[in-house]
Amino acid sequence: MSTRSSSLIAPPRSVDNAQFIRTSRAAATENPRLMALMKSLYQADQQVKYLHLQAEVESLLQHLQILKQQRQGSSVNSDTGN
Repeated sequence: MSTRSSSLIAPPRSVDNAQFIRTSRAAATENPRLMALMKSLYQADQQVKYLHLQAEVESLLQHLQILKQQRQGSSVNSDTGN
């Protein structure tokens, strides 16, 4: 029975993400149309995130108002019950 050291087998090389991003950005800055497209996509992405956050805030505020009304209602009921 032979044993092999796992260090003899090299793991597969992975693409360096940071290098890929730097290369992509460098290529994008050379093309004005691509830069404009990237900016508009970035802005659209930010607008979508903003709208989602705004909807979440509205939902949470509505939930708080409902809880407040329920507490006021239970407070009134407990006051009249005594």
